[in-house]
Amino acid sequence: MISEAWYPHRDNYWVAAPGDAQRPFRYGDLFAPVAHSASGQPLTTSSGQLWHAVMVLSPSCEVISKAGDDAAVEVARVMPLAAQDPKAAAAIVAGWQEKGGRTTVAFAHTVFLPGVANTPSHVGGMFANLKETVRIRMADLRAAGRLGALDHDARVAIIRRELYYRYRWLVTMEDVRALEADRIGNDPYFTEPRPSWGQPQ
Repeated sequence: MISEAWYPHRDNYWVAAPGDAQRPFRYGDLFAPVAHSASGQPLTTSSGQLWHAVMVLSPSCEVISKAGDDAAVEVARVMPLAAQDPKAAAAIVAGWQEKGGRTTVAFAHTVFLPGVANTPSHVGGMFANLKETVRIRMADLRAAGRLGALDHDARVAIIRRELYYRYRWLVTMEDVRALEADRIGNDPYFTEPRPSWGQPQ
Protein backbone atom coordinates (compact mmCIF):
# COMPACT_ATOMS: atom_id res chain seq x y z
CA MET A 1 0.00 0.00 0.00
CA ILE A 2 2.87 2.39 0.79
CA SER A 3 4.05 2.22 -2.83
CA GLU A 4 0.62 2.85 -4.37
CA ALA A 5 0.34 6.17 -6.18
CA TRP A 6 -1.96 8.70 -4.56
CA TYR A 7 -3.28 10.09 -7.80
CA PRO A 8 -4.18 8.92 -11.32
CA HIS A 9 -2.34 10.24 -14.35
CA ARG A 10 -3.04 13.95 -14.81
CA ASP A 11 -4.79 13.27 -18.14
CA ASN A 12 -7.38 11.19 -16.27
CA TYR A 13 -8.61 13.84 -13.81
CA TRP A 14 -11.01 16.08 -15.67
CA VAL A 15 -13.87 15.07 -17.95
CA ALA A 16 -13.11 16.36 -21.43
CA ALA A 17 -15.44 18.75 -23.23
CA PRO A 18 -18.20 18.51 -24.32
CA GLY A 19 -18.99 15.66 -21.89
CA ASP A 20 -18.15 17.82 -18.88
CA ALA A 21 -21.19 20.03 -19.49
CA GLN A 22 -23.51 17.04 -19.00
CA ARG A 23 -21.98 16.10 -15.63
CA PRO A 24 -23.84 17.22 -12.50
CA PHE A 25 -21.90 19.16 -9.89
CA ARG A 26 -20.15 16.73 -7.55
CA TYR A 27 -17.55 16.33 -4.82
CA GLY A 28 -14.09 17.19 -6.11
CA ASP A 29 -15.21 19.52 -8.91
CA LEU A 30 -13.15 22.66 -9.45
CA PHE A 31 -14.90 26.05 -9.45
CA ALA A 32 -13.81 29.60 -10.13
CA PRO A 33 -13.32 31.69 -7.00
CA VAL A 34 -16.20 33.35 -5.16
CA ALA A 35 -15.83 36.74 -3.47
CA HIS A 36 -17.42 35.82 -0.13
CA SER A 37 -18.31 32.79 1.94
CA ALA A 38 -21.89 32.11 3.02
CA SER A 39 -21.14 34.00 6.25
CA GLY A 40 -19.73 37.03 4.41
CA GLN A 41 -16.02 36.25 4.91
CA PRO A 42 -13.94 37.71 2.03
CA LEU A 43 -12.19 34.90 0.16
CA THR A 44 -9.09 36.80 -0.76
CA THR A 45 -5.34 36.50 -0.38
CA SER A 46 -3.28 38.70 1.94
CA SER A 47 -2.78 41.05 -1.03
CA GLY A 48 -6.53 41.33 -1.62
CA GLN A 49 -6.80 39.12 -4.70
CA LEU A 50 -9.49 36.45 -5.02
CA TRP A 51 -8.51 32.88 -4.23
CA HIS A 52 -7.22 30.98 -7.26
CA ALA A 53 -10.14 28.49 -7.22
CA VAL A 54 -12.13 26.21 -4.90
CA MET A 55 -12.70 22.44 -4.82
CA VAL A 56 -16.06 21.09 -3.66
CA LEU A 57 -15.97 18.91 -0.53
CA SER A 58 -19.56 19.00 0.63
CA PRO A 59 -20.91 16.59 1.57
CA SER A 60 -21.62 13.86 -0.97
CA CYS A 61 -21.90 13.58 -4.73
CA GLU A 62 -25.67 13.54 -4.74
CA VAL A 63 -26.28 16.45 -2.40
CA ILE A 64 -24.09 18.81 -4.38
CA SER A 65 -25.73 17.85 -7.68
CA LYS A 66 -29.22 18.54 -6.27
CA ALA A 67 -28.48 21.44 -3.88
CA GLY A 68 -30.78 24.47 -3.90
CA ASP A 69 -29.49 28.02 -4.34
CA ASP A 70 -29.46 28.73 -0.59
CA ALA A 71 -27.65 25.51 0.34
CA ALA A 72 -24.25 26.06 1.96
CA VAL A 73 -21.63 23.95 0.21
CA GLU A 74 -18.25 23.22 1.80
CA VAL A 75 -15.24 23.94 -0.40
CA ALA A 76 -11.47 23.85 0.03
CA ARG A 77 -9.21 26.64 -1.12
CA VAL A 78 -7.18 25.83 -4.25
CA MET A 79 -3.77 27.36 -4.85
CA PRO A 80 -1.36 27.20 -7.80
CA LEU A 81 1.61 24.87 -7.40
CA ALA A 82 3.80 27.70 -8.60
CA ALA A 83 3.22 29.35 -5.20
CA GLN A 84 5.38 26.61 -3.60
CA ASP A 85 9.11 26.06 -3.84
CA PRO A 86 10.04 23.28 -6.30
CA LYS A 87 10.80 20.67 -3.63
CA ALA A 88 7.48 21.20 -1.84
CA ALA A 89 5.60 21.27 -5.14
CA ALA A 90 7.13 17.93 -6.19
CA ALA A 91 6.10 16.38 -2.84
CA ILE A 92 2.54 17.69 -3.23
CA VAL A 93 2.31 16.17 -6.72
CA ALA A 94 3.61 12.78 -5.54
CA GLY A 95 1.84 12.77 -2.18
CA TRP A 96 4.84 10.90 -0.74
CA GLN A 97 8.28 12.04 0.42
CA GLU A 98 11.43 10.44 1.75
CA LYS A 99 12.62 11.44 5.22
CA GLY A 100 15.46 9.77 7.05
CA GLY A 101 15.42 6.82 4.66
CA ARG A 102 11.67 6.27 5.16
CA THR A 103 8.80 6.94 2.78
CA THR A 104 6.09 9.02 4.44
CA VAL A 105 2.97 10.91 3.38
CA ALA A 106 3.85 14.41 2.22
CA PHE A 107 1.69 17.38 3.14
CA ALA A 108 -1.31 15.27 4.14
CA HIS A 109 -3.59 18.32 4.06
CA THR A 110 -3.03 18.83 0.33
CA VAL A 111 -4.71 17.31 -2.73
CA PHE A 112 -2.89 17.59 -6.06
CA LEU A 113 -4.97 18.88 -8.96
CA PRO A 114 -3.54 19.10 -12.49
CA GLY A 115 -4.32 22.03 -14.73
CA VAL A 116 -7.52 22.06 -16.76
CA ALA A 117 -7.03 21.96 -20.52
CA ASN A 118 -8.55 24.85 -22.48
CA THR A 119 -8.84 26.93 -19.30
CA PRO A 120 -5.98 29.44 -19.60
CA SER A 121 -6.39 30.85 -16.08
CA HIS A 122 -6.04 27.38 -14.55
CA VAL A 123 -3.87 25.46 -17.00
CA GLY A 124 -1.04 25.07 -14.48
CA GLY A 125 -0.86 22.52 -11.69
CA MET A 126 -2.73 23.28 -8.45
CA PHE A 127 -3.48 21.84 -5.04
CA ALA A 128 -6.43 22.00 -2.64
CA ASN A 129 -5.68 22.89 0.98
CA LEU A 130 -7.92 20.76 3.21
CA LYS A 131 -6.99 22.92 6.20
CA GLU A 132 -8.59 25.96 4.60
CA THR A 133 -12.27 25.30 4.03
CA VAL A 134 -15.37 27.51 3.98
CA ARG A 135 -19.04 27.20 3.12
CA ILE A 136 -20.34 28.96 0.00
CA ARG A 137 -23.92 29.48 -1.15
CA MET A 138 -24.74 27.19 -4.05
CA ALA A 139 -26.10 30.15 -6.04
CA ASP A 140 -22.72 31.90 -5.75
CA LEU A 141 -20.86 28.74 -6.73
CA ARG A 142 -23.06 28.30 -9.81
CA ALA A 143 -22.57 31.95 -10.74
CA ALA A 144 -18.78 31.62 -10.46
CA GLY A 145 -18.83 28.63 -12.82
CA ARG A 146 -17.26 25.20 -12.85
CA LEU A 147 -13.75 25.01 -14.27
CA GLY A 148 -13.36 21.24 -14.21
CA ALA A 149 -15.70 18.25 -13.75
CA LEU A 150 -13.82 15.53 -11.89
CA ASP A 151 -13.73 12.03 -13.37
CA HIS A 152 -15.10 9.23 -11.16
CA ASP A 153 -11.71 7.50 -10.79
CA ALA A 154 -10.01 10.74 -9.78
CA ARG A 155 -12.81 11.29 -7.24
CA VAL A 156 -11.92 7.96 -5.63
CA ALA A 157 -8.32 9.17 -5.28
CA ILE A 158 -9.41 12.40 -3.61
CA ILE A 159 -11.75 10.55 -1.23
CA ARG A 160 -8.80 8.32 -0.28
CA ARG A 161 -6.60 11.35 0.35
CA GLU A 162 -9.23 13.07 2.47
CA LEU A 163 -9.74 9.90 4.53
CA TYR A 164 -6.04 9.93 5.32
CA TYR A 165 -5.97 13.62 6.19
CA ARG A 166 -9.04 13.57 8.46
CA TYR A 167 -8.72 10.13 10.08
CA ARG A 168 -5.23 8.87 9.20
CA TRP A 169 -6.82 5.86 7.49
CA LEU A 170 -4.29 4.73 4.90
CA VAL A 171 -6.46 2.51 2.71
CA THR A 172 -5.93 1.23 -0.81
CA MET A 173 -7.48 2.78 -3.89
CA GLU A 174 -9.18 -0.56 -4.53
CA ASP A 175 -10.89 -0.48 -1.13
CA VAL A 176 -12.17 3.06 -1.63
CA ARG A 177 -13.43 2.20 -5.12
CA ALA A 178 -15.25 -0.86 -3.75
CA LEU A 179 -17.01 1.29 -1.14
CA GLU A 180 -17.93 3.89 -3.76
CA ALA A 181 -19.15 1.18 -6.14
CA ASP A 182 -21.41 -0.18 -3.41
CA ARG A 183 -22.79 3.27 -2.64
CA ILE A 184 -23.37 4.21 -6.28
CA GLY A 185 -24.64 0.81 -7.40
CA ASN A 186 -27.29 0.73 -4.69
CA ASP A 187 -28.47 4.32 -5.05
CA PRO A 188 -31.53 4.49 -7.36
CA TYR A 189 -31.31 8.31 -7.32
CA PHE A 190 -27.70 8.53 -8.43
CA THR A 191 -27.34 11.19 -11.12
CA GLU A 192 -26.00 9.68 -14.35
CA PRO A 193 -23.56 8.97 -15.83
CA ARG A 194 -22.31 6.15 -13.60
CA PRO A 195 -18.75 4.82 -13.70
CA SER A 196 -18.36 1.37 -15.27
CA TRP A 197 -17.64 -0.04 -11.81
CA GLY A 198 -20.73 1.56 -10.20
CA GLN A 199 -23.58 -0.12 -12.03
CA PRO A 200 -26.76 -1.14 -10.11
CA GLN A 201 -26.44 -4.40 -8.20
